[in-house]
Amino acid sequence: MFFWLARMALACVVLSGGMAPRAVAHDIPNDVRVQAYLKPEGTTLHLVVRVPMAAMTEVDFPKKGPGYLDLTRADASLRTAVSLWFLDNVRVYEGETLLPRPRIEAARVSLPSDPSFASYAAALAHLASPPLAPDMDLYWNQAVLDMHLAYPIASDRAAFSIDPRLQRLGQKVAITLRFLPPASPERALQLHGDPGLTRLDPSWVQAATLFVKEGFAHILDGTDHLLFILCLVVPFRRAGPLILIVTAFTVAHSITLIGSALGWGPGGLWFPPLVETLIAASILYMALENVVGSNVRQRWILTFAFGLVHG
Repeated sequence: MFFWLARMALACVVLSGGMAPRAVAHDIPNDVRVQAYLKPEGTTLHLVVRVPMAAMTEVDFPKKGPGYLDLTRADASLRTAVSLWFLDNVRVYEGETLLPRPRIEAARVSLPSDPSFASYAAALAHLASPPLAPDMDLYWNQAVLDMHLAYPIASDRAAFSIDPRLQRLGQKVAITLRFLPPASPERALQLHGDPGLTRLDPSWVQAATLFVKEGFAHILDGTDHLLFILCLVVPFRRAGPLILIVTAFTVAHSITLIGSALGWGPGGLWFPPLVETLIAASILYMALENVVGSNVRQRWILTFAFGLVHG
């Protein structure tokens, strides 16, 4: 009996090991951040994009050694990735007219620490610069793919729209898109998942609707914001102080959001982890303050400071 149970247990272990999902190099990443610039100029619409190569799971990039990208044989696979993920997915409209497939002006591998996508001009210059040294040891899933696509258009003064359709790049996809029209200030958009058709020169009604929709999604999808607001409102029993607290948080949050959209925030890789740490610290502080007691009449000042961090 014991021998029979041992054999059954061994069979279960073998079967479970064979049926367990294997950790492969092409696992879909959790969070993917895409940077993009869209600039109409004369009869050409320029789309410049940076995307993590680890997100393009359907492309088999050439490798060497323990997973280094073979830069000497990467050109064909880079163009395959651009064609598969962008030429076949991203849809751009001039007015109500769908633009034809763009031509690939450039596609290259870059280091994740490369700062050139801080501006459109710097990104374009980087794409025209010499490629990485072919003997560089760079893990394929730590590199980023930069591309420059060109669409033929009738006029750079037209109203443009975009439907990115890049949600399959990861479980959570965030696209930072900057639209640079010729006669208007730069517009920054933050798109998540599958936003559908996004108008880049919207009317005030369309813009207000989009802001309200994105605002609700941002708050409801942000567990950290909900926890912080819960810690804020727990001690209050009257509407007056509660309105002051919520208003202080909203105003501070909006100030840093506007500053970030205008490019006033630091662009270093150290900044996002610092902000996430400070957000966690703010939630912990508010929770402890609710336990030990505090001056709730002056809490709006602290709320304003923490709102800047959350924004």
